[in-house]
Amino acid sequence: MHITSQLIEIFLLGLIGGAVPGPILTAIFAEVLNRGFKRGLVVMFKAFMAETLVSGLVLLFFFSWNIPTAYFYIISIAGALVLFWMAKQVWGINKVDNDKMKVFSFPKLLLLTLLNGAFWIFWITICVPRAFELKQAIFGGHVLFLLVFEMGWLIAAGALAYIFSKFRPLLLKKNIVSIVFKTFALLLVFFGIKSIWVSVDYFMTLGS
Repeated sequence: MHITSQLIEIFLLGLIGGAVPGPILTAIFAEVLNRGFKRGLVVMFKAFMAETLVSGLVLLFFFSWNIPTAYFYIISIAGALVLFWMAKQVWGINKVDNDKMKVFSFPKLLLLTLLNGAFWIFWITICVPRAFELKQAIFGGHVLFLLVFEMGWLIAAGALAYIFSKFRPLLLKKNIVSIVFKTFALLLVFFGIKSIWVSVDYFMTLGS
């Protein structure tokens, strides 16, 4: 049951990661606006490949070193602070930025991912500790983490692209967008509190 709850949390994090506005999601929306939903999906899958590649490299780097268990719980506390910061940013989102952009190739999307500072902070401080926890619970858990997270990301990005293409006027209404992202913000706060609790519990158990 514990593993199931972990997988659900990872999937929800992936959904939030795919739904929070940023350079990649903006590129997808721009292509939907410029050339339609199908072309938007092409950009989305290119972005998905870039996201998965960089995320996989992050996990490979961290799990190739013999890092003490306590280190990940310290990172998890830092990750909780990042989650609270992200929740504050997400809470204030009232509209989606849909500035026009040119079609994005895979190298450009990969570069966007590599140069996205928030992406690195999110993966190193939030995702890596959770991948470690799942690896401790099940063989190959860090690989499973990547698959579940990216599945959530892909579903969220695809759903938003579809909604944007079919119901653009509704999506851009301030009250609807605000409610959706405030829900995401509350989820981020919940995950942050949980991270702190798990880390504090670990060190209290370690000291007793």
